[in-house]
Amino acid sequence: MINYIVVDDEPLARQLILSYAAQVPGMQCQGDFPGAVAAFEALHRLPVDVIFIDIEMPGINGINFIRSLKNIPKVVFITAYAEHAVDAFELEAVDYLLKPVTLERFLKTIQKLKPTQHTPSPAQQPDTTSIFLKVDKRLVKIDLDQFIYAEALGDYLKVHCTGQTYVTYLSLAKLEALLPPQRFIRIHRSTIVNKQFISFVEGNFVRVGELDMPIGLTYREGVLRSLGG
Repeated sequence: MINYIVVDDEPLARQLILSYAAQVPGMQCQGDFPGAVAAFEALHRLPVDVIFIDIEMPGINGINFIRSLKNIPKVVFITAYAEHAVDAFELEAVDYLLKPVTLERFLKTIQKLKPTQHTPSPAQQPDTTSIFLKVDKRLVKIDLDQFIYAEALGDYLKVHCTGQTYVTYLSLAKLEALLPPQRFIRIHRSTIVNKQFISFVEGNFVRVGELDMPIGLTYREGVLRSLGG
């Protein structure tokens, strides 16, 4: 069951999302609110897994409201303005929907919210030394000793290895299931890193080669624990 709330100052916009969510099994509405203040109170007394929230609202806008929360549930921003996408990414939003939202687009977002079980095919079973990824029309063997990091690009992944980069149609969650957890770590909603290529952690960044890569707020504790910090 996914418990959610909708926050938008436009009544029709709230009603549209509520009508879409009502068509999805396993979605439980905990309320809809015209602004951040009412939503803040609800978050302290109701179980909320996901917030569907507008950005441009009177008073506190959606971006600043999410930044103000100590315990942030999953967030889906719904807005008429594309220019806030970078801020949404930094907050590790599950998705960023542009109004008017269609049912088809909404259902794609729901797929990102619902956990899926993935059983790798025999060719993809991790053996601690390599995995196979589909690149174009081929299954390519990836040596884990050369696998530096992977980053999400929409529905695709860019896998950076020593000497070569691969693009594959795969979610980061499915890739994570293929990789041995003792060797790889999720540092952000969009990034998995091979621990052997991490030089150091400083503040909210890890140094990987010559790159300073951001650690997501919800991943920081796990990163430090995994690295012995």
